[in-house]
Amino acid sequence: MTDATSTAGPEEAVRVLRDDHERLLTVVGQCATAVTAEWDGDSVTDRERVVPPFRRALDGSGALSRLPRALADAVTATGRPMAAPPVAAPPYVVVTGEGVVLRANLGDGRLVVLLRAFEVDRGGDGDGDSDGDGGDGGDGGDSEPHRYRRIDGVEIEAEIV
Repeated sequence: MTDATSTAGPEEAVRVLRDDHERLLTVVGQCATAVTAEWDGDSVTDRERVVPPFRRALDGSGALSRLPRALADAVTATGRPMAAPPVAAPPYVVVTGEGVVLRANLGDGRLVVLLRAFEVDRGGDGDGDSDGDGGDGGDGGDSEPHRYRRIDGVEIEAEIV
């Protein structure tokens, strides 16, 4: 039972994802590993070799369709109301160059969860692209392109903004 004063922080959302959706997180990690198996080395600079194959792998494994339920459970754990039921599409579930972003509008803000499966080295170009979408990062100068690497496992980051 929740009321307006009994709200938990994002750490409760993380706990629920780890405890109640462990198998889903494992599948997300397996999908990321499958993507990297197609790379020539331990990293790539082409976002198209990360995001579209990762999305296809998530969809093919059934993980993509299960992520909205995980998001709803994470929101429930915070004790806050969700404005609308999530679906496996933006803005609720977004596949990025870093992993999967889950977003839910709450009565008093927004829960944002990153299931990080990749590290993005932005090449020191200082373009401020911190949204994980792996934009081209190019400013027309001599900066290096973004480099995508698989991290060990799936890290969960959550915040209420």
